[in-house]
Formats: sequence, C-alpha cells, structure tokens
Amino acid sequence: MTHAEFRAYNDQPCRFRMKSGKEVYGVIWEKPQPGNTSYYFASLSERYNRSQRNNSIGMMINIEDVVGAELLSNSGTLVG
Repeated sequence: MTHAEFRAYNDQPCRFRMKSGKEVYGVIWEKPQPGNTSYYFASLSERYNRSQRNNSIGMMINIEDVVGAELLSNSGTLVG
C-alpha cells in the first residue's frame, strides 16, 4: 500500500491484509518524524484505551507490507 492509498485508513479501525496472507484487525496510524514518516500498528483496545494512551503503544510496521484494507465500520469489500 502506498502512502496515498493509506490516507483513507489512517487511525481508523480496519481489517488489514498483509503480504504474508495474514489478516489482522486493528489500527495503523502515521507518526511524522524528521525526514520521514513512521507507521504503527496496535489492536483496537490498545490504541483506544484511554489509560494507556501514550507514545509507547503499538509496533512499527512497514506500510508497504499492507496489501489491502477494509474499514470495520463499512460493509464494503476488501480493497487492494
């Protein structure tokens, strides 16, 4: 997935399809860094649990490893 394709799914609850064939449910968000942008993945509960909301949540992910996404609030099909 490219950065432009990802923008519609940034920090939204989704089902993501990975290059490996796995499907994961959670949230990916971008965190701008000097000179580049990093992307992080976390489960829905980890990302939206207010008592844990800090900079240490989530794991870094390569956005190019994501080949498809579906917003969980929509009933559409997997895109990508």
